[in-house]
Amino acid sequence: MASEIHKEHSALESQSPDELFHFTKLDESEHSTDPNDFSGSGGTLPLPNVTAVSMANNNQTDGALLQIEASEDEGRRRKGKNSRGHRQKKKGFTCAVCGKSLSSKQMLQYHELTHTGEKRFACKICGKAFAQRGTLRQHELIHSGEKPFPCRICGKSFARSSDLSTHKLTHTGEKPFTCRICDEVFADRSVLVRHEMIHSGEKLFACKICGKSFARNSSLARHSLIHTGEKPFACRICGKSYVDRSALATHKLIHSNEKPFRCSVCGKAFNQQGTLQNHEFTHKEEKRFHHSICGEGFRNKVGLEGHKKKHSDDTEDEQSVCALCGEPFRLVEDLQKHLNGHIRGSS
Repeated sequence: MASEIHKEHSALESQSPDELFHFTKLDESEHSTDPNDFSGSGGTLPLPNVTAVSMANNNQTDGALLQIEASEDEGRRRKGKNSRGHRQKKKGFTCAVCGKSLSSKQMLQYHELTHTGEKRFACKICGKAFAQRGTLRQHELIHSGEKPFPCRICGKSFARSSDLSTHKLTHTGEKPFTCRICDEVFADRSVLVRHEMIHSGEKLFACKICGKSFARNSSLARHSLIHTGEKPFACRICGKSYVDRSALATHKLIHSNEKPFRCSVCGKAFNQQGTLQNHEFTHKEEKRFHHSICGEGFRNKVGLEGHKKKHSDDTEDEQSVCALCGEPFRLVEDLQKHLNGHIRGSS
């Protein structure tokens, strides 16, 4: 018995892997009725004993067997993928308003909200509403203080990736957005949009109380505080409140020794911009126009003429008479000119 197994094993070793697993399909007349007989089941004959012997004694046969099984599995997977991909073509979802194609019905529904103006996603903290859930999530980072987008150059972090992208332009100096009217350039598209409203005169944001319109939503928000009397920005040192954050920032300079507003003429520094502006008038051109009677000086002729009118109003009902010839004059400066004529004539 052992010799028969040895002969069978030697015969199998002498065959190539292709010969080992290749069998000729039997004719229908030769099909066996034995349920354990697999000789007619498509040309593949499982040989558990032979395979065991081959795996134990022939690495080449082992590799061929695994390769055949892997190839058959890969073929079935490819066939399945190809057939499914052939049967089920990817469907796009197109917006009926602008024609944009979206990958899913849900994405299309979110997109359509941009056309309707509907804002279904409201912030639980401040109540501000948004058309898309993703925009709401970005907004919520403002309240949490989380800033997950850091700049790799300076380390400054931002709550939104779009803010980081805009910030990066400060390092490159790039300003890719140009005004079509005046050619002024900007690093941020939203700033350009607000700037262009200056040229168009368009004011889209109207106050619901008084009807006054504004080019910027932020300007409307500040204006609305006038009607409510609200001053949400309070100084932590003295408690004084302001409608505007920038006004509070300017006020805080009073409590510090910081004087960021410096005169370009004499170098004197001030902690308030208004104080600097008042100071700069002292460096303006000299008062070349002086009133001949009282001697007060003015920077321009318009100021002098206005001053003269005050004198004429004071002496409207009075008349000055020349002591030399008796000619009357309503204005004192006219009398002075007349007297000068007498003086020149006598010299």
